[in-house]
Amino acid sequence: MTDLRQAAQQALEALIDAANVLSAPMFSNAADALREALEKSEPPPEWEGINNIIAEYGLQAIDFVADWKATQRPWVGLTEFQFAEIYNKWNDTNGSTAWGLNQALEAKLKELNK
Repeated sequence: MTDLRQAAQQALEALIDAANVLSAPMFSNAADALREALEKSEPPPEWEGINNIIAEYGLQAIDFVADWKATQRPWVGLTEFQFAEIYNKWNDTNGSTAWGLNQALEAKLKELNK
């Protein structure tokens, strides 16, 4: 809970106590408004999971979340046309080294799966 949220929660409790003791509508109205604002300001459900990851992995959490998010995207492979285009271009310029073809294919797949 953030400092501001804790302060708002304490203020809400004080307003509720004041409304109960003083029976003044302004305190109960203020308590209702503050309660509603606190309920609306809840973080989205996925934040709990992200906070758990950050607590467990520290600064490495950013890489972990990025890798996890990347696994959520569907893989985009090469079409036969794209493969043939890369192969023909590589074959015309680089001869027959498999390493060059591998580099060209890897670059194209990285481009498609950003």
